[in-house]
Amino acid sequence: MAKGREPVDNLLDALVWMRRKAKKHAPVDDLVDALVKMRRQAKKKLAERKIKKKTSRKSKQPTRKSRRK
Repeated sequence: MAKGREPVDNLLDALVWMRRKAKKHAPVDDLVDALVKMRRQAKKKLAERKIKKKTSRKSKQPTRKSRRK
C-alpha cells in the first residue's frame, strides 16, 4: 500500500504553481526554500528519533532467568 501524501506536499505543489503564475518570483521562491528546508530538518530529526528508539529498546530489554525448584 502506498503512503498518502502529506499536507506539506500539497502546500509545496500549490506554491510551485503560484511561482509559475507570479510575475515576481523572489517572495515565493524564498517561501518554497524555507518550507523545503524545514521539511528536511523535520525528516532528519524523525529519523534520528527512530534510531535512538530502536537502540534504547535493545539495551533496556530485561533478561529472563528461568527459576527451577
